[in-house]
Amino acid sequence: MANSYRSIGVFCGSADGLAQAYVDAAETLGAELARRKQRLVFGAGRTGLMGSLAKSCLAAGGEVVGVVPLGLESPQLIYTTGLTQLEVVANIQVRKARMNELSDAFIALPGGYGTMDELFEVLTWSQIGVHRKPLGFLNVNGYYDELIAWIKRAYADGFIYEEHLQLFVSDSSVAGLLDKLAAFRFPDQIERWLMREE
Repeated sequence: MANSYRSIGVFCGSADGLAQAYVDAAETLGAELARRKQRLVFGAGRTGLMGSLAKSCLAAGGEVVGVVPLGLESPQLIYTTGLTQLEVVANIQVRKARMNELSDAFIALPGGYGTMDELFEVLTWSQIGVHRKPLGFLNVNGYYDELIAWIKRAYADGFIYEEHLQLFVSDSSVAGLLDKLAAFRFPDQIERWLMREE
């Protein structure tokens, strides 16, 4: 039986002047979330991939919730109007927790430091049992190839367990990734790494 996610949190870059392939992927994802009637939860940005994602979702009739920390809520950076819902929270840590609370699953488009911080917090929370929500890498232009290779290296060198490799899925296409998330099954024995022999 396929998973039915009401809301999907999306992490992505807000830089301008990015390659068109990344912009196209963000626009396709936004439109497809609207088509599938899945609410977009994101960082409220109006620039870069954030802006492309939200604009396409809204244009396709989708529901879009933005969550932004104090200090980043200027009209130059975020959608101050036009979203289905906008929440301004105290700081970046509260923003991440609130996005987690609002989302049933997560997707990471290409991005920088902030995107990496957000996606690894999602994976860490899965690892320690805070939630059982999957993460999908939208691997446009092989953007996440080296990161996924590093995760496999972390497993090969014994820093994570085999089941931790199953906390995420990856695909280069929007439809393929959303289908993989729909079919996701949380790994068994996720707490195994917490057990230690006396």
